[in-house]
Amino acid sequence: MNVPILLAVVSLIAGGLVAFTSQFGVRNGADVTSFILVDAITFLGLAVLMMVVTKSPFVLTGRLTWWAVICGMFASISVFTVLYALKFGGEGSIIYPIQSLQVVVAVILAVLVFR
Repeated sequence: MNVPILLAVVSLIAGGLVAFTSQFGVRNGADVTSFILVDAITFLGLAVLMMVVTKSPFVLTGRLTWWAVICGMFASISVFTVLYALKFGGEGSIIYPIQSLQVVVAVILAVLVFR
């Protein structure tokens, strides 16, 4: 198995665990914004750790920094809306399959932009 496929499989498993753990948190009374804040702090800490471990300098042009900000905004909207859908009584077995159709948006945009 090649490295990109192996990494995609790890991401698939991690993504499934993200969905499960976030649903578990919300179902057990976690405040959505507090849960996401701890999630974001953890993400930031691991990103910094990865930069230190891999000895990667922070290198991002101004234009790509704005793309990263936009990406973060969309990620936040995605997470907040899913967790609030669960908080307001949505079933994970319905919410997550709908949310997982996001790949269709990514594929269509990739075909249109990167052709």
